[in-house]
Amino acid sequence: MSGAKIVIPASTMRWINAAPRDRAVAVLLRHTARPPLAEGDEGFDLPITEEGVRIATELGALLGDRLRSLHASPVRRCVETAQCLAEGARRSLPIARDTLLGHPGAFVVHGGAGNVWRELGHETVMEHLVGAREGALSGIADADAAARFLAHRMLREPAPGIHVFVTHDSLVTAMAARLLGTALGREAWPHYLEGAWLWRDGAQVRTAYREHHGTRAAPLCSLSEPDVLGFARREINAVVDERVDARFFLAGGAFKTLLTGLEPRDLDLWAASEADRARLVGALRDRGASLRETRAYSEVFQLGSRRIDVPYNCSVSTLEDRLVRFDIGLSAVGVEHASGGAMRALIHPLALESVERRAVLLHKPLINPRHALTSLVRLRRYASELGYELPASEEAAIWSMFEAQPPEERSEMIARLHRSVGAGALEAELAEHTSAAQSTAE
Repeated sequence: MSGAKIVIPASTMRWINAAPRDRAVAVLLRHTARPPLAEGDEGFDLPITEEGVRIATELGALLGDRLRSLHASPVRRCVETAQCLAEGARRSLPIARDTLLGHPGAFVVHGGAGNVWRELGHETVMEHLVGAREGALSGIADADAAARFLAHRMLREPAPGIHVFVTHDSLVTAMAARLLGTALGREAWPHYLEGAWLWRDGAQVRTAYREHHGTRAAPLCSLSEPDVLGFARREINAVVDERVDARFFLAGGAFKTLLTGLEPRDLDLWAASEADRARLVGALRDRGASLRETRAYSEVFQLGSRRIDVPYNCSVSTLEDRLVRFDIGLSAVGVEHASGGAMRALIHPLALESVERRAVLLHKPLINPRHALTSLVRLRRYASELGYELPASEEAAIWSMFEAQPPEERSEMIARLHRSVGAGALEAELAEHTSAAQSTAE
């Protein structure tokens, strides 16, 4: 009713009380009250209202010390909502700004989506996102894969308590509908400060939204073709327009995000030719990327929070050949971007075997002996990040190769390690295995 006092939604109150207290609970929460949007205005800089401040602060007080982390769309009303939650809870928490939560958001992959929204209208686009209508829309991600990826990222927070992700109504509705398998209609769109709640329940992920609740098997994401393509399309569009006239491969460790939920350390973009590399670098600069570092084998660009590594070597012209050159099986995942934007994914069987065995495995025989020591450091990092086993046989294969090299080749392997990782890496082990190699030679 017009003029009615705005209150915290009943469903929010319900799930604050019903959500388990002994584990991490993530809530994708619509921002608090804002002024009406002007026609055609997305309101990126629109503040929250006084009523919005009041109810968001009240909600923060209800959450209290259960509030463990805050994440928000970079849009002003979402950041201000998060600030009020922290103030109400009397918690000094940083607010992590995340574009997956808005501007553009998990379901938007490039600027063409804005035209679709204007042409079809918000309700029609939402009917596609929640599954009430079928068909792909320009600039819009595969909605099921996007919903699972967003939930997967939200559930990366391990600490028991409530982890709040402040976003917009469209993301709440779309994620809840896709995870629940229910085409939520207009009447089910969230009120201010209403959201979808997620937590792990054994081998399941439980989703709760209003009176709806259901489970999906964990993990929500994997090294499947739809997930790999969805991730690649989102990341490529974050740094260059997917329609750029360049052929290149996004390949390597970035795809661990689909296993960990953590942001990738960097994106490795391998051009298929010198001309493709020039167009790729030009597209990065056009988007605003700056050259951060010049390495022996590549240039590293920075765009926002993303580091983009563009190797100089353009001699590998197929995705298949690129993947078999990775020493670590879990790195042998990639997507080929063709000129004009077509993409295809390839997942090496050893990557899938590594996930199935929960072990970090090497391609054998090693194709890059000069880089083997760097691969050893990465093996250990992969095992730590994923919680996977690192079989002793994998480390032994690298050290056997090292010991079998003549002294000048061993020195070059060490030099390459230090150029890639830093001086002093593996220092004690190198001394031990160098001594062993010398003893064998004598």
